[in-house]
Amino acid sequence: MPYCPNCGYEYEEGIEMCPDCEVETVEYLSEDHFSGEMVEVFSSYSVSEAGMVKELLYNEGIFSAISNEFGASMLGSASADISEVKVFVGDEDEEKARELIEAYIEENPLDEKEDFIICSHCGQKVDEGSENCPYCGEPFED
Repeated sequence: MPYCPNCGYEYEEGIEMCPDCEVETVEYLSEDHFSGEMVEVFSSYSVSEAGMVKELLYNEGIFSAISNEFGASMLGSASADISEVKVFVGDEDEEKARELIEAYIEENPLDEKEDFIICSHCGQKVDEGSENCPYCGEPFED
């Protein structure tokens, strides 16, 4: 899949220019695009939510990349690994990125329900009192 070397967005095969940055896409993002090793900081089963997180990070000067953006739209018996969309940053930006993401999730004005917890593995909202995340299966500690 081609990527924008400026914003890190992943595109479908055949896309040669990033429509936002107006630069040529590249087949792979190199380590030069990230400060240190790439670290997963967010995952979701919603492409649009992952895109909002990526935009949030970009607006704060943190380069990030989305993986499996197109696998998330698969229907049928797709496994969780196939349908999960992940956002990565360089390890030097991990702490700041996680703080921004947590604040974004906690302050989301569209949320009306407050009886939930945030899964630390996939970032999804889960009903309070759940033993495991229904999205990724991650067990919750008491």
